[in-house]
Amino acid sequence: EMLLSSKLYHNEVVLKMHIEDMTLHTYKNRLEHALINIINNALDALKQKQIPKRYIFIEAYAKEGHLYIAIKDNAGGIPADLLPKVFEPYFTTKHKTQGTGLGLYMTQEIITKHLNGTVSVINVSYTHNGESYTGAQFLIDLKL
Repeated sequence: EMLLSSKLYHNEVVLKMHIEDMTLHTYKNRLEHALINIINNALDALKQKQIPKRYIFIEAYAKEGHLYIAIKDNAGGIPADLLPKVFEPYFTTKHKTQGTGLGLYMTQEIITKHLNGTVSVINVSYTHNGESYTGAQFLIDLKL
């Protein structure tokens, strides 16, 4: 959170976190790297689409021997035809000067190869404070 707080503040993004208290024995730096890649993408989408009220929600909870980390935004979601491609290397929706298309690919590599988990993405619609939102939700699943 410290690494991103000024970036979130300067872009007027409200970060809402609901994290269950638990201990996870894993590569902390690698997990942080993966999370930062996802959050940076959400931040870019919120800026690119000029969303006025900007939210990123992070929820972490344990269930049946797994740790789930869900990260969602309210940037309107990812076009359905692009959803299956977001983890491919060099796939980007950004201008060449802004992205290499390696962030989510690296995130998937870290989670699957180093943390023995999975990462997936879907579009979700939800309400927050009585308002309806749509956005991308990334779900990381790690065995505890």
